[in-house]
Amino acid sequence: MTFALFATAPAMSAESPKQMVERLGGTAVMILADPETDPGKRTQKFAELFTKGFDLPLVARIVLGRYWRVATPEQKAEYVSLFEEYVIDTYANRLNSYAGQTLRITGATPISDNETMVSSLIEQPQGEPVKVDWRVLDRGGDLKIVDVLVEGVSMAISQRSEFGAVIANNGGNVEALLVRLRAQNSK
Repeated sequence: MTFALFATAPAMSAESPKQMVERLGGTAVMILADPETDPGKRTQKFAELFTKGFDLPLVARIVLGRYWRVATPEQKAEYVSLFEEYVIDTYANRLNSYAGQTLRITGATPISDNETMVSSLIEQPQGEPVKVDWRVLDRGGDLKIVDVLVEGVSMAISQRSEFGAVIANNGGNVEALLVRLRAQNSK
């Protein structure tokens, strides 16, 4: 009888959202701060880590907002692919210039049954620490980051405003955003 109870108990090795963010953050810092690794290889390693830790298709949909409903299936598929490339390149390039920062997890607050906000500080060698919150979604033990708030500003909402303006300024045409992302990604 004890064996049956033990067999149905949840695995003790499952990561908490707090542990997941701490692990991903620590690994990202190690990858990006490694002077021995060629910048292209660092970006590739960072991209692999980023795609494992973030639910990029969901983030892409959140960022497109109301325009998701008007995009064709082909536009949606291309947009998600272009968005993933854009976000990975943007963050890898930003983070490649950072050196000496450390990530310190300061807490975790449940938002709902399957969402947690993990709070952290990015401590810099000089200057004030930067407050960064990580919105983590739990889908049955599969933890994924779905938003990052830097000093209280949601990166998904900021990106939605920027992308929405591109579409709105082009008569609500999602294709205008795809053209911009294609050009940005080819740089």
